[in-house]
Amino acid sequence: MSAKEHITAPSGYTSGEYAVGTECFTIVDKGRKMVVEDGTEDRKIAVRMYYPVNREASAGKKYAAIFSDAKKAALIKAYHIRNVSDDMNCAEYYEDVPIVSDRKFPLIMFSMGYNSYVECNTFLLCALASRGYIVASVGHAHEALENDYDDGTTDLFDKRINKAMYTSMAGAVLAQNKLMKKKLGYAEADEKFDEFQNKYTPFLKGRTKEWGKDIEKAVEAVKERYAESIDLSRGIGVTGHSLGGCTAYYLCRSNDEFSCGINIDGVLFGDFPEETMEKPFCQISCRQNVNAETKPLLNTNADTYHVIFDDMAHIGFTDAKFFIPVKFISGKLEPKEMFRHLEYCHITFFDKYLKGKDISFDGLQSEKVKYKKKKLRIAE
Repeated sequence: MSAKEHITAPSGYTSGEYAVGTECFTIVDKGRKMVVEDGTEDRKIAVRMYYPVNREASAGKKYAAIFSDAKKAALIKAYHIRNVSDDMNCAEYYEDVPIVSDRKFPLIMFSMGYNSYVECNTFLLCALASRGYIVASVGHAHEALENDYDDGTTDLFDKRINKAMYTSMAGAVLAQNKLMKKKLGYAEADEKFDEFQNKYTPFLKGRTKEWGKDIEKAVEAVKERYAESIDLSRGIGVTGHSLGGCTAYYLCRSNDEFSCGINIDGVLFGDFPEETMEKPFCQISCRQNVNAETKPLLNTNADTYHVIFDDMAHIGFTDAKFFIPVKFISGKLEPKEMFRHLEYCHITFFDKYLKGKDISFDGLQSEKVKYKKKKLRIAE
């Protein structure tokens, strides 16, 4: 794909009250060793912040680049593109601009998917920040496409993971295809998926808890760095794509600090508490992955939403949707239509549960996106 062949990114997505600032920093979790790499280093955690700034403070400044040179090189290799154009490397946010000083804002944590990158949903996180949220996106060492750290070092995805990921690649693919094509109720689908992950993906099953620790450590650092600006009166929101979305659900189930969450097409790898869910949650799914994403719809006593996208593929829920026009990879749904719904789900959900606004989560009219609300103590 040449530089001229990528799809134009959405413009005006930071249309909220605020402009958006960004900064990056690194956490070193001393005493907690790398799990995937050689097991000798203290675990590093890369964090990129998105936060509200007064529009006058950003006047005349240039937008900040999204990618470092190292990340651009990793993207070119991973996505088989010739280069990262200026359009691809530009977002509506600014570096070296201070956060709004006279207000406090709710905090949302975001986690990328496996072999993805911290900035994978930059457009969405900028949209949240422009509407009055502080957002922290967290990278997971050696499990991201590439991470940049404060000391100038980087790490890449550890390819040894590819061998550890499945007990049998061929068996997993066949079993997964069979599972996804069946017409199953929520409870039966959840049971069948648990059988699948126990047999074929025990490694991935164990990563959810580790990624949760990365997010929890990042929360500690963010609360310290932004102590004067964060409103924690309604708890912390959490969202993420793929395994990052699965981690969001895990944190809502296991950590009282997190009060509500969204899972963007994350297959539910991992072990989760048996207790009834008492926190609002939104499960976003592409149609083909529904049978692996039913757990959040079971055993809950809170507002629970299921948003199902037709004509979408898994990676299409990230910014790659705007740069990779291969429909087999990113889905047939028009990119800006996808973003319109993804933005609605996040803004409306978090405005309702983190800001306490008296609004309804009714969805946007669409033939390709179905909105459902569930409150289920007993499995359907």
